[in-house]
Amino acid sequence: MYKSIVTALSLLGLGLMAPANAQQLSLVTEEYPPYNMSEAKGQVGGISTQIVKALLAEAGLKHDVTIYPWARAISMARAQPNTCVYSMSRTPERESLYKWIGPLVYNDWALFALTDKIQEPRPTRLEDLMDARIGSYQGDAIVSYLQTRGHRVDVAPSDEVNPKKLQMGRIDYWATGRLIGQYRLQQQGIQGITPVLNFKRSEMYLACNLQMPDDLVKRLNAGLLSLDKQGVIKKIYAGFGYTP
Repeated sequence: MYKSIVTALSLLGLGLMAPANAQQLSLVTEEYPPYNMSEAKGQVGGISTQIVKALLAEAGLKHDVTIYPWARAISMARAQPNTCVYSMSRTPERESLYKWIGPLVYNDWALFALTDKIQEPRPTRLEDLMDARIGSYQGDAIVSYLQTRGHRVDVAPSDEVNPKKLQMGRIDYWATGRLIGQYRLQQQGIQGITPVLNFKRSEMYLACNLQMPDDLVKRLNAGLLSLDKQGVIKKIYAGFGYTP
């Protein structure tokens, strides 16, 4: 899986150098549009993907990117050296399991509901919905966030099935990222589902195996700040029709 990496490359604007005999980074992610998603010819794209690729290209680090089910992707980054997973919400439960680069992007967590089932006034707090059945999916940080607050969470194997579950009445609300939810509805051609409550803003990171050298993590974080100051991240968002 791993290939040799160039031993010494000057880094644009950063002055970084790849360590001698370092191995190629393996990046793993999930289908989580518009942040990370499959594109034509087996390529992986999305807002987070483009930010990560820009960061590693400027750092002179070779890498490959593969999409897996989320639970598998986060396990691979924990177990395999030179492996990083994105876009990962940084939670207290995960803090000691990875080394963190970011935040790459921000993700507003939202509840979606069937438009014709929304009761007025709309909910303004999660605490108003303690009896509701809320759908999420395996491995997502939203699951533990809701469960630790006493909510009933219906955990699906993937997020793609949750709009249909909402239509079928199997759940009352669908909890996901606001942009992700809107993208999935458009992709599946589903109407009549509306975001009703933003309940948390999550920062999402590139989370790397604990064996990654601290110096490299520090330098990549500095590189990410440099990309932001150069306007690169804002330009990537704009290419997808969003404003960071």
